[in-house]
Amino acid sequence: MSAEQWLNLSKLPAGFGLSYRNDGLNIDIQSDGEGGVNVTATADSIGRQVTVKHTETEHRIRDETTSNEVKERRPGLQQWIVGTIIAVLLLFLIWELIKKYLNKNQTL
Repeated sequence: MSAEQWLNLSKLPAGFGLSYRNDGLNIDIQSDGEGGVNVTATADSIGRQVTVKHTETEHRIRDETTSNEVKERRPGLQQWIVGTIIAVLLLFLIWELIKKYLNKNQTL
């Protein structure tokens, strides 16, 4: 059965369709009248039997979010030494500027 035939079947009124019979296998394809089709397959060698397969799914929610936590870092020894040297140099420069300013004012 071609795709075009499937599309045409879905447009027919309910109950209209096709039947294929081959070596005891019967396939009936009928329009359901609502844009779909019903397919029934039976075999003559096996009694009519209805098998219902029921599948349940569970939706489990997993927390897959990534955290953007900021980790606190303590400054290492090298950073302490560099910071201390810069602070001492700034204090020395400020002290020299104060001395120079005071010496200028005393000579006047």
